[in-house]
Amino acid sequence: MKKVLVSLLVLALAMTSVFAAVNFSGEFVAGYNFNMDKDGKWTSHIMGQDGTGSHTTKLNLGVSDEAGIWSISAEGQMVADSRLAGDISIDMMKLFGADSDLSVKLGLSMNDEQVVLRAYSNQSGKNFDRIRTAADGLWTNVNVAYGDLVQVQVAGAPKLEAGKEDGTADQANVGGGDLVVSAMTAPIDGLKVSAGWVLNGDGQNESGTEGAITAAADVNVGALAGLNFDLGASASYIYGFGPENSVIAATVYGGIDLVSLAAEWSLNTATDKNFLYVGADFNVVENMLLEVFFGANDIEDFENQFFVGGTVGYTLNTVTFKLGLEYAAGSAFDYDLPGLSIVPQVSVTF
Repeated sequence: MKKVLVSLLVLALAMTSVFAAVNFSGEFVAGYNFNMDKDGKWTSHIMGQDGTGSHTTKLNLGVSDEAGIWSISAEGQMVADSRLAGDISIDMMKLFGADSDLSVKLGLSMNDEQVVLRAYSNQSGKNFDRIRTAADGLWTNVNVAYGDLVQVQVAGAPKLEAGKEDGTADQANVGGGDLVVSAMTAPIDGLKVSAGWVLNGDGQNESGTEGAITAAADVNVGALAGLNFDLGASASYIYGFGPENSVIAATVYGGIDLVSLAAEWSLNTATDKNFLYVGADFNVVENMLLEVFFGANDIEDFENQFFVGGTVGYTLNTVTFKLGLEYAAGSAFDYDLPGLSIVPQVSVTF
């Protein structure tokens, strides 16, 4: 995987000789988690030790030409086995100078999950609408869109065989491959609908499954009515054919410039757990962020599965300083471990 990312960066440098105007962007996020478990024992580790969610130490890089013909990105989580991903995309219509609302993009990506097009409004950040594919490695994809009206994406990963030079099996690169087809439409401002199908996922990260289908919708009443505030609802459904499993998610959200509120519920029939999240973001002071949240990983076992926390931060130019707090009786929501987490962190965008 690292060789592929290096090749992508070399290709980006090569393209700079063809396209004079190049834009660079990126983000660096780092933090440290001071955790006290239920027995009062303190431990500490780099933020994102489990490598899940957005709260992890990471470095993301992006390179694109000013005309929007091509783009290259690399995403690296600096803990959790140093996970890396990257992709390259070329817009064929712009490459040949066509002046049209039609977009045809060809891409290559290196990742462990090929994300389908998604209309669901993911308020908690837990990605309950995301299909997990059975294959990882190198993906090829075609993305065809007509303005904001409709978008169709087809992505495939080949079947890979064991083939280390020493003759041993590389389990990370052995699998049956996968194929993902998805579409999304936004016919009017405030309404989005998506649907997708995967050949071998989604068994919630289990390989060798029999495929899955997904559908999602988001309706923002505020945008539909031309109001100066958000008020919306969104729903998502994933059905896995084998092992048979359903993941249902629903969320409501709304707010004005000063404060926004959201509530999300999800049910996974494989685990029979009802997830609940309620959160609020406040923008009372310029450049200052404040968010609070509470919920439970399983409503029926609230006492042992609840979580509560918040984050306060301040942005100076391109640098944001944050302090995160969370107490989780069971599995943590934002951070890695149950118990009390105190997490100072910093992010730099460029």
